[in-house]
Amino acid sequence: MDRSTLIDLVVSVVSDHCRLVETGVDVGASTRLFGRDGLLDSLGLVSVVVEVEQRLSDLGISLMDDRAMSQERSPFQSPETLADYILALLSERPRR
Repeated sequence: MDRSTLIDLVVSVVSDHCRLVETGVDVGASTRLFGRDGLLDSLGLVSVVVEVEQRLSDLGISLMDDRAMSQERSPFQSPETLADYILALLSERPRR
């Protein structure tokens, strides 16, 4: 899976979430997701991360773990940073 596909996936999940909570916001690759001036509150972030994990369930990765929370730069800042974090996790897995 490439970076562009992952960014599109995250943007899609965030956009779906925004429609559910009736937030009329256009979501792009660099949209601030969480933190200061972020689009999502903590519950929204959890919902988005769970949905992304479910859509990537065949890859067997966990996005919300101690490692993600202890990063100096949060992987949950934008769709781009989350896609980069997913790629980093995938690159560390043993090849089959």
